[in-house]
Amino acid sequence: MDIAVLGSAGATGRPLLDQALGAGHAVKALARSRQQLTVADPDLHVVVGDAIDRGVLAKVMAGADAVISVLGARGPVMAQATRAIVSVAEQSGPERVVMLSSFAVERERLDPVARVVTALAMGSQIKDKADGEEVLRASSLDWTIVYATKLTNGPQTEPRAVPAADKVGLSQKISRASVASFLLKAATEGGYDRQGVIVTG
Repeated sequence: MDIAVLGSAGATGRPLLDQALGAGHAVKALARSRQQLTVADPDLHVVVGDAIDRGVLAKVMAGADAVISVLGARGPVMAQATRAIVSVAEQSGPERVVMLSSFAVERERLDPVARVVTALAMGSQIKDKADGEEVLRASSLDWTIVYATKLTNGPQTEPRAVPAADKVGLSQKISRASVASFLLKAATEGGYDRQGVIVTG
């Protein structure tokens, strides 16, 4: 498949790139600068630019079968970036959009302690992400939002989707490599079409 990866130079983007290229996919990767990505692979094409720039996104997403966003900006730009992604995808494709988010956004799924702590620590980030995700959910696209529990740099293990009836707490963790494998599978095989899913290790 041809896959567009947004946020490719980040802590989750790097294992995602490795896994996608290792599986034989052709990847267009967005990075703020070419120096951020030292990967050399004939199936990798790097586009330099900003994720809120629709022109840049159009270059990255052109011809892709799916786009995976692992953008992790701390500033209030996730909603803006998501609006841009949706606009480009609805105009010229791809239909398939897989987006990484945080379990903290799924407020009703959190146990009481997690709800209080994340509200204090991540209040503005949660609102920014949630605003963008509303745009994606309302779109005509074939989307999946992956809500990861606390991220670690541990080894890759089999990720687990948390049942919808279960609450999620601060003790639940998943490695970035494991999240990357779930994102890649969701993009290439589907299974969570137009759904949000919480994943943990």
